[in-house]
Amino acid sequence: MVRLPMANTTTSMRQLLEQELPRLHALAYDMLGDRDDALKAVGELVDDAVAHAAMILGAAKPDDALLGRFARALAPVQEDVEGRRTTQSFMILDTILRSDLTRELDTEGVEVNIHELLWELKRTCLTRVIGCLPPSIRLSFILTDMLGYSPADAADLLEIKESAYRVRLTRARKRLDDYLPSRCGHVDRENACSCESRLGIAWEAKFLRPPPHSLDTPALPHNHEPPRRDMAALYRGLPRVALTPAQISTLLARVRA
Repeated sequence: MVRLPMANTTTSMRQLLEQELPRLHALAYDMLGDRDDALKAVGELVDDAVAHAAMILGAAKPDDALLGRFARALAPVQEDVEGRRTTQSFMILDTILRSDLTRELDTEGVEVNIHELLWELKRTCLTRVIGCLPPSIRLSFILTDMLGYSPADAADLLEIKESAYRVRLTRARKRLDDYLPSRCGHVDRENACSCESRLGIAWEAKFLRPPPHSLDTPALPHNHEPPRRDMAALYRGLPRVALTPAQISTLLARVRA
């Protein structure tokens, strides 16, 4: 392994992280389902990347080496195909959001933007759905169907056999295909569950929080797109969560430190 001089390594790692932080943060949110947890995980990744800078920067594709290292930390890949059990489940999700047909939104004492809340509910709900999958299975769906890695390339990132990866990806797709098409209005407009009808329920259950900023809230309505029966297309259409400039600066300052 070629070791770079520390000054160059630090500078190069900072440049790599500056380029990749948005993608890494989106991966962390998709895996963890919480903005604060995602930010914390990315901070830990930055520290780890600095500690292993020579190895990452010496890889043929440093960006993939960095993402692969992060992905393996988020979902340990030496698990069996089911992996660790998730604390979430489709049944719990149904209990939270579908206990009543609708409920009025009560935001007394809190200033909210309904347009932003609807987008946040759409993203939160669909992210919680994949959060019901075991971590290693969830990761396969994110890497291939959301980030666009082929099964062969994704298996290389995770340092596992392609055949094992394909089993996980197939299970992820099947579970989503079994769950969402009969429920979600973004898949079929005839379904009872729409963001508008569930907004009050989600708010009262503290399932939903106002977004901390509007950087990742599109200007168009949350339901401007036609229904998507293809799960990969549905999830790729979600706006990725964004870091603020201040958060990016704070993370990059850890490289200098």
